[in-house]
Amino acid sequence: MTRVIALEEGLEDIGEYLRKKGYTTVLWGNSHVAADAVVYKSRKLDDINTAIFNRAVAPLLDETGNENSYGVLLVNAQDMTPEEVYEIIKSRVYERFI
Repeated sequence: MTRVIALEEGLEDIGEYLRKKGYTTVLWGNSHVAADAVVYKSRKLDDINTAIFNRAVAPLLDETGNENSYGVLLVNAQDMTPEEVYEIIKSRVYERFI
């Protein structure tokens, strides 16, 4: 299964690394494809535009509109290498916080 990662503008190095690892990347906010993870860097979580986030999440809802999704992983890439972001996405866990 191909995983889709939505990236905030300016994270091209991370996007290139993820594509080499087999992920599909899209620019966050400019795609109507369901994303498995959203990688951001320059925004505070409270400042993330909910309309953009909702567009990324909406395709994950089932046909009745119920929230029967697998969820979207939010990854703050601040001070992280592409390899660290990849490991978080792959494991779906912020290991260093556990």
